[in-house]
Amino acid sequence: MPGASLSNWYFLFNIPLFVMAWKGVSRRFFFLNLLTMSAIALMTSYVRLDFGIMNETYAAIAAGALMGAGSGVILRSYGGGGGLDVVAIILNRKYGVRFGVFYFVVNAAVMTLALSRFTPDKIIASLVMLFISSVVTEYVLALFNQLKAVRIITSKAGAIAQHLSDAKKFHATIIPTSSGGEQHVDMIFCISDNLHLRALERMVFDSDPAAIFVVENTFSVRAAISPAARQLVDQ
Repeated sequence: MPGASLSNWYFLFNIPLFVMAWKGVSRRFFFLNLLTMSAIALMTSYVRLDFGIMNETYAAIAAGALMGAGSGVILRSYGGGGGLDVVAIILNRKYGVRFGVFYFVVNAAVMTLALSRFTPDKIIASLVMLFISSVVTEYVLALFNQLKAVRIITSKAGAIAQHLSDAKKFHATIIPTSSGGEQHVDMIFCISDNLHLRALERMVFDSDPAAIFVVENTFSVRAAISPAARQLVDQ
């Protein structure tokens, strides 16, 4: 049975990668990978889906979008689907390699090696699928993970900072500044994600309707993690 054979190869291929997951990432990541891998192996053997798409290009677009969305959700939950996900997580943690770029480069190399076995049409359709999957994976991850740098110019910095602290969702830093006029103003700097940005904006303007609220995309945000927090992450 071709499906069963594929699932068996998938399981055997993942054994050394799971050893890497246990030693190189965390126990939580290991068990989430084990759960996902088991589900994929069973579904590969017994589940058949036919969306009725006959055109190769359309099939590549649909498959890439579904694969990318699924990979993004799995990686966002700090899990993985086995296979290259383990290597991608380790490279991302140690060297900052982006998931989508890693997947596309590795799979494109595999497609290049397969040039002699498949027609050019299938190779191109596969590359289209891989490219779309990589882009969608990065988009899904950024949708939840993208952090925003927020600068607030206000004459009521103390009240706003206290409001944010009471909400227990934001940490704010007050930076003394000077304005061109006579009114004293300060700048509040804080970091927010997409999900809480609207709530942050509402808190600021509830305290000071005349505040200036500036939002910028961040390229990278790093912070020291306490030993207790690190222990929780690694469990």
